[in-house]
Amino acid sequence: MDQPQPTRCFIASGCSIATTHRYRCIHLQEQLAALGHEAHVAEWFEEAAVDSTEALGYDLIFLYRLPLWPRIRQVIDETRARGKPLIFDTDDLIFEPDLIHEHRAVESLTPEEQTMHAEGVRGYLATLQACDMTVTATPLLAELARAKARPAYVHRNALGTEMLAYADELYRSRQLRSASSAVVIGYGSGTATHDVDFQEAAGALLHVLERFREAELWIAGPLALPLEFEGFGERVRRFPLTDWRDWFELASRMDIALAPLEINNVFCRAKSEIKFVEAAAVGAAVVASDVDPFIDSMTHGHDGLLAANEKEWTEALTVLIQNADQRRVLAAAARRTMLQHYSPSIRAAQLAALLPQLAPSVSRRVDPAAARGSTANTPRRSLIQSLDFVRRASAMFTSTRREARPREAQFRINWLIPEPIPGAGGDVGIFRIIRDLAAFGHDCQVHVVPYRLMVNFSAEQIRTHVREHFGVTGARYHRWTGHIDDADCSFATFWPTVENLTGLVKGGRRYYLVQDFEPAFYEGDPHHTLRSENTYRTGLHCITLGPWLARLLRERYGATADHFDFAVDTSIYSPRPVEREGRQRLCFYARPSTPRRGYELGIAALTMVKTRCPDVEIVFFGSSDLIREPSFPVTNCGKMNVDQLAELYSSCDVGVVFSLSNPSFVPFEMMACRCAVVEIASERWQGVLTHGDDAWLAEPAPAAVADAIVRLLEDKVTRDRIAANAYQRTRKMDWRQSARQIEAVLLRHARR
Repeated sequence: MDQPQPTRCFIASGCSIATTHRYRCIHLQEQLAALGHEAHVAEWFEEAAVDSTEALGYDLIFLYRLPLWPRIRQVIDETRARGKPLIFDTDDLIFEPDLIHEHRAVESLTPEEQTMHAEGVRGYLATLQACDMTVTATPLLAELARAKARPAYVHRNALGTEMLAYADELYRSRQLRSASSAVVIGYGSGTATHDVDFQEAAGALLHVLERFREAELWIAGPLALPLEFEGFGERVRRFPLTDWRDWFELASRMDIALAPLEINNVFCRAKSEIKFVEAAAVGAAVVASDVDPFIDSMTHGHDGLLAANEKEWTEALTVLIQNADQRRVLAAAARRTMLQHYSPSIRAAQLAALLPQLAPSVSRRVDPAAARGSTANTPRRSLIQSLDFVRRASAMFTSTRREARPREAQFRINWLIPEPIPGAGGDVGIFRIIRDLAAFGHDCQVHVVPYRLMVNFSAEQIRTHVREHFGVTGARYHRWTGHIDDADCSFATFWPTVENLTGLVKGGRRYYLVQDFEPAFYEGDPHHTLRSENTYRTGLHCITLGPWLARLLRERYGATADHFDFAVDTSIYSPRPVEREGRQRLCFYARPSTPRRGYELGIAALTMVKTRCPDVEIVFFGSSDLIREPSFPVTNCGKMNVDQLAELYSSCDVGVVFSLSNPSFVPFEMMACRCAVVEIASERWQGVLTHGDDAWLAEPAPAAVADAIVRLLEDKVTRDRIAANAYQRTRKMDWRQSARQIEAVLLRHARR
């Protein structure tokens, strides 16, 4: 595998607000430099500053908050002509015209100004759609960008090198400072748009200022403070909007930092958690709104307090005003969280995992350590129903947000799974692994990403559905809301869930349970092929079904990978007593809508078989919709449940199934029922099946497949020998052993 070559990156900033420009552009430049890449930042704050020739010598172009001015269109056209990747970058919801009303500041604009604002939003959207992909500061922004049919990835805001050094200095000074009888509560407002946000905490602040004479309120920046605060005189202090250094110095003198955001406002929910990060850096305890950015970054009661209403704000502030030790404990934990997830080195490591997804041809190898710390026409579509993830709610002071880990559990494991489809082999495999890991004593928390049926399901309804279609697992179920609690490790299980998982802060070490080569699902669809391929470039450690897929991901994508062995549930798939007619019978896994199952190859081969063996009964199963009906008579059983499948396999002399990507479970289930299997000969079966011993592996040509089927139909000795060997092999293919292999990977990594 080639080592990554230095990449020349061009970062064009369209936002003159100093702090956002610094976080999204200057800090990105620093992170790229730390990885050995060259990066240049251009300040294109107005169209006259745009120089299309300036970007052309670079490998990767970032356009931060730039509308599609004519000159930006020229930059995009000239860059695309040279085959350079274009990335639209944003840290705010500026590209969704249908959600302009969620931006409260727009309400105060004149009609003419509102019209101009709407034109600007449409301009940002046009740039987003003209670029190859989007990078955002938060998962919700990424989800909204994906709804515009563009790949989107999360790269969170973090401190820069200079910021962290100054914060460290201020934090040390705080530790040496003499204790004061005053308790300073502080809030920084960068723009006048935060007036509505402040109202979330205003009532609670009035209450605690009235109750506690030692409490002071410091407000920095523009804010229309309600008149009621004037009655507290000098205990309420105002400070002008300052640069980041003066703000850090002021925040370092605060005991409690406020981070209110309007609840249930998608514009606020899409914002970043930077208020928590900055306060944590200088050692202030944080009380924040119970909304997406802070749910993602904070753990209630551990490194901050979350509040969803005036009562909770009042309780949180009261606890911290009265208890200096509690403030210190929360502040110390918050600083540890900041250093663990928001330092320049951590963000640079995460950028190392992101770059191969942005420009696969530029950089291929990813340091595995970097992974630590709704799209139309997809088979599993991630939707934001009414643009509203369900907000998690729980009591603030009676318990922590994270459920207590059962004493017998060794690991707490989060699973992100797509809405399960009854009978789908991949889903069956996931739940069998979860079932056995839970039986081993691990605490499995399953977050189901709803697409259609489960959009409004409760946790209990999800559990009931899984139990009905996949059996009892011993796991705890949640409907995916965009958040997970912390854990020892977290698994993605399908490529869109990788996009969900990699955008999160919490969850421990990240893994990708890979059961098939998912880019093969999107033949002729380069958009989804690229997105699914990019999930192998994220730096997540892959645990694959079978050895071939692990080799492929290591060799083609530079992924780290282990594998677990194929297994079969012999309590279901075993020889059944069935009445058989005098003539021979074969079954074919016929799925015309799934190219990797080789339906056309099967039709061509079976046409030859029927000519040579006219008395054989041919049974199709797997789909009721045969897009091209065969020219010979067949019995089509369509979709069948597991007991029906076991009976079918047991009634057949030969079973035909093709695995043109990763092997299917179907041949093993046939083998377990003493049905001789014909499969395609390929490297996928290396170390799994042996030609002529436990299966007959044919070259992927109609005549070769037909010869293989006819050979087994006519040669009873060979057929019975293969069926007997295959049956004995499946007796050892235990799901519990496969789950133990996955567990062994987790244990090995935990010891590092």
